[in-house]
Parts: sequence; C-alpha cells; structure tokens
Amino acid sequence: MTRTIRPSDDRGILLSAMDADDIAAMFAASHRKTYPAGSTIFSEGEPGSTVILIEEGRAEISMTALSGRKSVLAHMGPGEVLGEIAALDGGLRTADAVAASAVTGRVLSRENVMDFVSAHPPVARAVISALCSKVRNATDMYAVQAEPEGSARLARAMLRLFDQWGAASHDGVRLAERFSQSEIGEFCGLARENVNRHVKAWVASEVLRIDGRQLILLDRGALEVLAAG
Repeated sequence: MTRTIRPSDDRGILLSAMDADDIAAMFAASHRKTYPAGSTIFSEGEPGSTVILIEEGRAEISMTALSGRKSVLAHMGPGEVLGEIAALDGGLRTADAVAASAVTGRVLSRENVMDFVSAHPPVARAVISALCSKVRNATDMYAVQAEPEGSARLARAMLRLFDQWGAASHDGVRLAERFSQSEIGEFCGLARENVNRHVKAWVASEVLRIDGRQLILLDRGALEVLAAG
C-alpha cells in the first residue's frame, strides 16, 4: 500500500507515516506517564531510548547555545510524538523537551518502534517521506529565526502558533493554549519587551485582540502582510 505524506502534514514523522490502526498497534506496548509542569521530559545529548505520544498538555522543544541563549523550536501537544529523531537513528537527543504544562503521554521504547517499522515496509517508506518533510519544516523555522525584521519574524511565528493551536470562535481564532510573551519571544528570537510592543500595536490596529491572557487573531490577512515584511 502506498502512503502519501503531504509536505504540510505536521503530525510528525511516525504519525504521518501510519494510519490509526498502525498507531494503535505500535503503542499497544507503551505505558502512560505524566510529567509535571516545568519538569524536563528529556535533555539534549541524552540517549534517545524512547518516544512519547502526547495525550494531554503542551511540551516546549528548545536548544540552548553556548552563549546561554535559548531558542524555542516548537510547541507540541496532544496527538504529537516527542523524541522521534533519536529513536529512529539511535543517536542522542537533538534538543531539550520541557513540560510547559502538565504533560501526560504514552512512552514506548526505541526497540518497539524499530521492530514495528521493520515489520511494516510501507510504514518504513512513509517514514522516509516524512523525514524529508521534517527537513523542509526545519528550513521554514530557520527562515523565521533568520528574518532580520523583528515585526515580520514575530508575525510569522504568530501565524505558526495560530495554525497549530488556534480554535475558531465567533470573534476570530483563539489560541487554545496560553502562551506568555516570553515564550513567544523565545520562539522567534525577540525580547519580551519587543513582543509586547508589537502586540500592543497590532491590538490597536485590530489585527489581534487580548481577552484576559488569551490572544485572538482578528485579521489573518493583515498578519500575513506583516509576516511578508
């Protein structure tokens, strides 16, 4: 059976390569574990002996440079898998994963993953396609971080957050998760003060609205224009 991986499929390498029956079969040997908010799920440089299918909560994926500067690569939530790269190639973790909120997931050993993929050639071929998609996504993330104009960089990061975490409502698209301005700044390489300044300006121009601690996207077209620089 041929499995088609869409370049825009953001479910991750393993889940993009499998259907619901495959996922259930592979994770049948897993066990459930909960990580309290703020706790480390795994650290860069550790052996990648497990993958974690998130059931509840949000995990922050980041890297810290030798200078001490932290860069947030992604926020992952229910239905996504942590730790795929190291589990697939047998290498070390490539980034840190921290529970931004309490995270509950299904933990599966690398041995179980590799046994399942080896026994299912269509899944193995689909994993290769998903890995290529991952490389393309990494290129997009580099473009966000490399964008010299702060407002454009922030707008592109905000679009990614709304695409992944947004929920349509009567007054726009709400971020289902609460992201602090510091978290958003780390995601796009801006200081919290700069994020605050841009967000205030976009609220004034009715691109965004703030409801308590929740951000609402009112005008996607305007945000896309800002993202284009």
